[in-house]
Amino acid sequence: MRVMRLLVLASLAALPAAGQTQAQAPASAPSSPPDDVRMIRYKISAGDLLSAESILEYHEAEKGRDGDYLLGLAWVARGAALTGDWKAASAHAAAGRALALSKLASPADYDANHEAVYLLGTAIEVQAQALAASGKKAEAIRFLDESSRELEKAGAPYNIRARVWKRRNLMELEGQTAPAVRAEDHVGADAPTLESLRGKAVVLFFWWEACGDCKMQSAPLRRIVEKYLPKGVVFVAPTRYYGKDGAGKAEEKAKIEKAWNEIYRLPETVSAPISDEAMRRYGVSATPTFVFVDRKGVVRKYSPTRMTEARLAAAIEEISR
Repeated sequence: MRVMRLLVLASLAALPAAGQTQAQAPASAPSSPPDDVRMIRYKISAGDLLSAESILEYHEAEKGRDGDYLLGLAWVARGAALTGDWKAASAHAAAGRALALSKLASPADYDANHEAVYLLGTAIEVQAQALAASGKKAEAIRFLDESSRELEKAGAPYNIRARVWKRRNLMELEGQTAPAVRAEDHVGADAPTLESLRGKAVVLFFWWEACGDCKMQSAPLRRIVEKYLPKGVVFVAPTRYYGKDGAGKAEEKAKIEKAWNEIYRLPETVSAPISDEAMRRYGVSATPTFVFVDRKGVVRKYSPTRMTEARLAAAIEEISR
């Protein structure tokens, strides 16, 4: 567990700040001092939570609780969880949640305050993790359910609601009956229901047509499908319309079909159901996400990450027994 935690910490420094892609990072600016959020993440990547907290304190004194402060607090809360300082994690999460909610009084606020939305999602996740780490898993689940209801009532956007479901799924989806995938539309073959697939091993691959990680996953996924489809394993690849409020569905479906046919090139029997409900329920706030369902319809592995071909094969062998 400690080795895994250190590997996660080491990867944080290479990540772009929230809302920034790698392409947006300046190619050559070595003389410019890193901003406070990036410095906080560097310290967390080194397992130095105390310095990260100090940088955040300095930022607040110099610049107040601006957008960077909100992002910094989110990373400090996450860093406390990653380093196993659950008392600090809980305290930072509680402070972050209160601060974020003070800025998110209406649906319009969620559209205008991206840093507050990011902080709120992180605070909810970390608070649930802290509860679970203290032996209060049932309380953590209740907290996530309550948070999900509050976000829905507030008209919060898809992504933060999916984040809450992702954390809940990480805590308890494995061992549970796979939630239904009800298709609003589809590309590829007609979308089967999971109930109709009982008795077969099923792999769910959640993706987005514009997702770089999904595209890089396509080749190993295609090889896996070609290997296991003849053995009776069923592959279903749900996605959703990402346009705001369902705008431009025809154009977006054309993009989905183009990516499906040109990038994934999976056998024609594989379906890509389009379902906002399923994507949210399976916690797909980041893509790709894999879910492995056994012959009884029970989730045996939930992985909101990319996976190597070898790990995909191992997970499929497990559900095929």
